[in-house]
Amino acid sequence: MGYFVDFTLLFLVYISLYYRRWRNNPGNTFIIKTIMYVYIVMVLFVTIMPFTIPLNGTNILFMETANFIPFRDLMLKYDGATREIYLNILMMLPFGSLYPLIKKKGLFTTIIATLTFSFFIECYQLISVWWNSASTRIFDVTDLITNTIGGLIGYILYLILSLITSNNKNNYS
Repeated sequence: MGYFVDFTLLFLVYISLYYRRWRNNPGNTFIIKTIMYVYIVMVLFVTIMPFTIPLNGTNILFMETANFIPFRDLMLKYDGATREIYLNILMMLPFGSLYPLIKKKGLFTTIIATLTFSFFIECYQLISVWWNSASTRIFDVTDLITNTIGGLIGYILYLILSLITSNNKNNYS
């Protein structure tokens, strides 16, 4: 039931705020912005949904669930640590590619935006533990690093694709 409510809420946000604002954008801008919105919703689905509401008081030991040591799980050879690193990088590739396409921003701004998006997710996970959520998700500094690397690689892919499409336009002109 929680996922249905969350997706309904996010759909209503899209229709009431973004669709009206974006629908008259020129060219493919509407489609690209909508793809970015759907991508962000899917990242939220994987990372923080269902959204938690603070009803049960607070867990004073919530900071003990956080990991502030970069790549700790990898160093301790935890099962799945390498897989999680790759998945975090892969998860943020689209962000690093779509953000500069939509915002017309450079490398530094794209990296900061990727880091900020990732930081929001990690903080929400930490707060949900503080709210006594049943979630097994934790704040992990490794996720911040690997998500940001994913955004960087996505930006590099954006540059490569921009060069390819630019060269193709020049060849057919």
